[in-house]
Amino acid sequence: MAGLQRPTSGVVAFFIDYCQRHANPRNACLHIFGVPMAFYGFYKFFCGRFSEALLLIVAGYLLQYLGHRAQGNEVGEVTLIKNIWRRVRSRSAQPGR
Repeated sequence: MAGLQRPTSGVVAFFIDYCQRHANPRNACLHIFGVPMAFYGFYKFFCGRFSEALLLIVAGYLLQYLGHRAQGNEVGEVTLIKNIWRRVRSRSAQPGR
């Protein structure tokens, strides 16, 4: 049982990281509008309203990007992609794989 983590530890770590990455008031405010806008864009996409969806997704992510620029850190999806890429590269560099 030494290598197992409690399931809630990942959730707690996520919320701590999220709060730190969105502590700037401008960043938090832009996310309040940008995140729902992007999600609504994805909903519109699956409903077949592609031009509306594209506009909402781009505008939502632009607001989030501007918020992270104000705070001076990366957008979460960029960080996620970098972490996945780092793991893929480290696995492929291991001998015997």
